[in-house]
Amino acid sequence: MSFPEGPRKPGEQSAIDDGADAVDHAPTDGLIATVLEALRTHNETWADRYVEMRLDARLGSRE
Repeated sequence: MSFPEGPRKPGEQSAIDDGADAVDHAPTDGLIATVLEALRTHNETWADRYVEMRLDARLGSRE
């Protein structure tokens, strides 16, 4: 197997270049995607919710 050497001509693509469009992303529906989205959302929001609960408990404010 040989590889071409030297500069490429303008507009010419290498055979080994992988474009960003070639990436096969994970599906956005289904059980696994739903669970992963729920975990991601929980991970982003749990710290703020914890602080709010601690402040409410410390200040004695109840709704």
